[in-house]
Amino acid sequence: MLARMSFELSEQGRPSYWRLLADKLQREPALIKVARNNITRWREQGHSALQRLNEWDGVLLAAENDPKGMQHLLSVLLDTNEDHERLRDFSPFAGVLTREERRRARELCGFRH
Repeated sequence: MLARMSFELSEQGRPSYWRLLADKLQREPALIKVARNNITRWREQGHSALQRLNEWDGVLLAAENDPKGMQHLLSVLLDTNEDHERLRDFSPFAGVLTREERRRARELCGFRH
């Protein structure tokens, strides 16, 4: 499935992790609910970054309900402007990529953790 993705390349000429995530969310928009569920759970647990949780939740809710909202989500994931980069530093997308996709993303993107 990953082989068919269109990749945005990082500065190192590798596909961006965010491109991998954006492609998957475009193919399977129902997975936005995974991120929204994470946000709900983190709010219930009293997470200290409530402003970012609320900001992400608004972006994700719009993406679920409107094609323009989905385009905005993709721009948040892919654009290099400072506001989007700041928001990506606090990602609610745990559980969206499978273990195999995360492994493959590390290989494709050059992550070495």
